[in-house]
Amino acid sequence: MNRFRAGAGCILPPVLPPSLKPGAPTTRTVRRGVELRRATVALREGGRILRGGMSCVVGCAPRCGLALMLGLAGSPVYAQPPSSQPRRIEISAGFVRMGHASSGTRDANETTGAGGSFRLFSTSSELTAASGFGARVAVSLVRRIDVEVSGSYSRPDLTTHIGSDVESSNAPIDATVRVQQFSVGGAALWYLHAPRLGTRTTLFLRGGAGLERHLEDGGKRIVDGPSVEAGGGVKYLLASRPRGWWRGIGVRGDVFALVRSAAVMLDDRVHVSPTVGASLYLRF
Repeated sequence: MNRFRAGAGCILPPVLPPSLKPGAPTTRTVRRGVELRRATVALREGGRILRGGMSCVVGCAPRCGLALMLGLAGSPVYAQPPSSQPRRIEISAGFVRMGHASSGTRDANETTGAGGSFRLFSTSSELTAASGFGARVAVSLVRRIDVEVSGSYSRPDLTTHIGSDVESSNAPIDATVRVQQFSVGGAALWYLHAPRLGTRTTLFLRGGAGLERHLEDGGKRIVDGPSVEAGGGVKYLLASRPRGWWRGIGVRGDVFALVRSAAVMLDDRVHVSPTVGASLYLRF
């Protein structure tokens, strides 16, 4: 090896380049070290990204679930069962049968000279049962409540039976007056939850009030009075579609109690008449 003199009596070892020093990394070793450090940094960054991504996924899971639920809740109407489709406007018309209302029996008595009473005859009156026509227009307020306006027309008879008449050999006599009966009113429907009946059948409760008018003896006598209705019914959906000017068609049955006020009855008492109806409805 060559030696260089640094001065008198002083001999220094030769100065080697860094790459030739014992134990110094070669160019290949340096390159491998750089690549290793880059790979380590990449793994660390990847792990940090992975951990951050997992935390993001875990953190947003509730929000994503809520968004999914809201998205399903806002799905188109035609993807739901027919009975759960929103009811907007519904028109129904059909047959109605009103039961009779009896006014009871009364006696026509004559006062005798001794201050007593003597029965001349007895009477019993009733408003007979009648079939008629009824129509309704309903609007949906919320999911299970509708309000509707209704009207009906029928022609019952006001019949009075006269019996025990001492002046006519007790022969019974029937006097009948034809009555034109009009009614208008409003009601609310509450739809019940009955999953066992299927998606096409819906039960409901109904209650309302209105005004009843009687035109008696060809309109010569007009009698008005309030009325109250309470009962329920069932609807069965025959067909439905998601688009178009009509959305559903079905049949409807009603059973309720018609409470007539004393103003329209001969005995000035409140009477309850059973009433049934069957109609066809069209939903828009």
